[in-house]
Amino acid sequence: MFADKAQVARDMNWIANTQTIVQLPSRYQFDHQFWQGVPKMNWPGYEGGQRIGFYYQWLVKQCIHSHPSYQLVTEEIQVSKDGRTLGAVDFIVENPQGQLEHWEVAVKFYLAFNTDWHGPNGKDTLAKKYQKMTTKQLLLSNTEEFLSQFPQYPISQRKLLMPGRLYTNPFLPKHKVTTPSVTSDAVCGHWCWPSQLPSDRRFYHLHRHQWMEAPSVHELDKFTLKLPLLRAQHVIDEQGVRWFVVPETWPEPH
Repeated sequence: MFADKAQVARDMNWIANTQTIVQLPSRYQFDHQFWQGVPKMNWPGYEGGQRIGFYYQWLVKQCIHSHPSYQLVTEEIQVSKDGRTLGAVDFIVENPQGQLEHWEVAVKFYLAFNTDWHGPNGKDTLAKKYQKMTTKQLLLSNTEEFLSQFPQYPISQRKLLMPGRLYTNPFLPKHKVTTPSVTSDAVCGHWCWPSQLPSDRRFYHLHRHQWMEAPSVHELDKFTLKLPLLRAQHVIDEQGVRWFVVPETWPEPH
């Protein structure tokens, strides 16, 4: 099981109280009153795909299914052109006014370095992800291909849900990332190279399904730094501060 019932309950509470990590144009802003209508439930554990993005999408789907005023119409609609897939629409949801909304959802974790927010693997950046989501993914439901292939789904609004966590390096000069503009509350952790990891505190390993909301450190395995570090490690210290420890070559490929 990727996430047991207790972990799902923690993450449900986290997503209901977490803003999207970037500041969005009003037309794409999600109505956070939605979460107030999600009933308190004994959520099942999650046994799907092992990527955190799949898990987050499943969490949102459970919330839509349980909501008394929203209806999940369809999900993962593949839009194609000349036999080639252009992309997929995550969710089409009927809102309380009876209108159809296109929702794109993603949970992301980025580390500030130089003038970008980089993914833990060093490959993607927040700027690229934001550009893709707002100029391609959200507009997919407004393309000629979508309108001709799915005329039964007239979309009135498009919404982006992209919560996550942002990390800064406390041992470097203050980061200078300006684009896109992020939500200040999302900056809630640190990152460092192995040589910078503080030696005066204990760290505990976070498995991927614990990246959104961690259990008590007493339930986690102690983290021991093993060199050379081949991939980024997500850890939490005894004070509850989250850290990413990245290979010495990061953000360049190892």
